[in-house]
Amino acid sequence: MSKLFYKALGKTETWPDLTNIYPSSLTYDDVYLVPQNSSIASRSEVEVSVKVGPYTLTKPIIAAPMDTISGEAMIRELAKLGAMGSLPRGDLDARVALCKSFSTDNIPCLYAVGLKNGMEEAKQLISNGAELLVIDVAHGGSLAAQELALEIKKKYKKVTVSAGNIVTLVEAESYKQHKIDVAKVGVGPGGMCTTRIVAGNGFPQLSAIFEVTASGLPVIADGGIKQPGDVAKAIAAGATAVMIGSLFAGCDETPGEYNQSGMKVVRGQASSAYMQDQGIVTNEFRAAEGVSVEVPAKGPVAQIVKRLMGGLRSAMTYAGAKNIKEFQEKAQFIIATDSAQREGKPWLKVV
Repeated sequence: MSKLFYKALGKTETWPDLTNIYPSSLTYDDVYLVPQNSSIASRSEVEVSVKVGPYTLTKPIIAAPMDTISGEAMIRELAKLGAMGSLPRGDLDARVALCKSFSTDNIPCLYAVGLKNGMEEAKQLISNGAELLVIDVAHGGSLAAQELALEIKKKYKKVTVSAGNIVTLVEAESYKQHKIDVAKVGVGPGGMCTTRIVAGNGFPQLSAIFEVTASGLPVIADGGIKQPGDVAKAIAAGATAVMIGSLFAGCDETPGEYNQSGMKVVRGQASSAYMQDQGIVTNEFRAAEGVSVEVPAKGPVAQIVKRLMGGLRSAMTYAGAKNIKEFQEKAQFIIATDSAQREGKPWLKVV
């Protein structure tokens, strides 16, 4: 993965040793990728496939395990596109039935299991073909979550186990000790997440990717993707794949129906609405850390995936990289000041 930052006149610095910059302060908006000499004549020469556990994805995109983002239709459609969906927590019998169907049809899927009954959920899903699990907790630093992952790995050695979310090298090293295969990275950057407001906890997302990839663990960058350039920055920084939630909200394949105004409801998994449906009480011991909103119809998810991949391929050609490995070796970042960020946005008024 690239941790190179262009300074000036061909000179570079390596994160975290950056001049006058707090190394743990960087978000996607704080940087640009630097154009370089490139021999690539066409974006069609660029290969963006990656391996996530047992699956080879031709597009490094994973739908978040959220009940208003990824369900059967989304999982099947993303599989056709070469990406992957996630099956959120919920009724175990229904999830097992879907797992059996996906396994029969060779549909890649990331299966979420909770902390409370995680071992039993894992057993049922694995026995019906699941090969990739995620211990789906907001705080991946929870030792209980890490110990559950270790218990699953000891019993089911061939199953790939992810967990999250984490943001630091210290947590990543603990993941390695608990035999976790893939780290889900990001605390607070999601479009429906209020953790940073409610709990005061979080970590700038680009720096979080730098931190966790420094451990050598494969990373799924979860949250903060607002535009195609953010995908390119996350992958360049070392993420194997990016997890998409809010950006897919309102797509035809997301669970739920459009209302009369052409809107769909989308909610965070830590929102009051989700907790109420799950019988979880919010009180002085537990606060909601997400929101529920209505979003307009966006049409097929394929349109968004194409846009994200077009941006990634374009970024790779700017770096002179024909595949993800080369991209992560060659990419260079530069700090973008506030004025540079303003300069980088269209400023002519449409007439």
